[in-house]
Amino acid sequence: MRRDAVEHAPTNTRRVSVIAMIIAATLMLSACGDRNSVTQASGSDANSTATAAVDHSAHAEHAAPAGDAATADHSAQADGAAHADQAAHADHSAHAEHATAAATEAAAHAHDHSAESLPTTPLAELSGSSLYHLSSSWTDQHQGRVALPDLAGGPAVVVMFYGDCTTACPLLVKTAEDIEAALPEDLRDITRFVMVSFDTERDTPAKLLEYAASKGLDRDGWHWLVGSPLQTRQLATMLGVQFRDAGNGVFAHSNVVSVLDAGGVPVARLEGLGGDLDAAIDAINAAAGSES
Repeated sequence: MRRDAVEHAPTNTRRVSVIAMIIAATLMLSACGDRNSVTQASGSDANSTATAAVDHSAHAEHAAPAGDAATADHSAQADGAAHADQAAHADHSAHAEHATAAATEAAAHAHDHSAESLPTTPLAELSGSSLYHLSSSWTDQHQGRVALPDLAGGPAVVVMFYGDCTTACPLLVKTAEDIEAALPEDLRDITRFVMVSFDTERDTPAKLLEYAASKGLDRDGWHWLVGSPLQTRQLATMLGVQFRDAGNGVFAHSNVVSVLDAGGVPVARLEGLGGDLDAAIDAINAAAGSES
């Protein structure tokens, strides 16, 4: 029995070794299988990642045109808004220009309307009194003191006007200048030309001097006078001239050029603008003849 046990011991040992080898091989095969599974899983994950990346790229490519389209649409909207704003601004400017032109035209119309000629008192209805009864002093363009009686001794041409008038008054002054130019030299030397302002506030002597000089009429025989409101109203009444201060630097007034004889009595006048000078020249001739 002991001999058999000794004889069978190597055999058992070999069996154990074989079994151990089988177990080891099984374990190795199992490990390889797990490795393959991991590799496959990794490959699958990589494939999934690559697929996701492709999908993301495709989505990005799809989104890019959409973004570009959105940007283009935003730019188009901004450009359209800019054009609309520009058009609105241009339209507003056009309306502003139209409104300005309308306001200018209305202002011009208002000025012309307020400067319309007022009616005059007929010459025959005047008192026939001499203006030289108004003995108070006036101020001339050189700040000298002038009393109307100082003008006695020869014919006189009298115009009432104001310096800021741009419509009728320059024509009235031009009429007086034309009368002077039409007179013979001997009559021209003895005839006084008296320009009296309605605007006692704004027409200072310095302003009257500037006005006269601008027309070349700051010369001998020409008197540019400004007085008090009372003096101005009294003189206008005796000349049959009406005027009204509109309160905005504009005066409505009669358009009259008066001729006084040597004693200061009104003997002729030209009404309106651009009339015939003959009546005034004849009156001056008559006044000079009666004086001689």
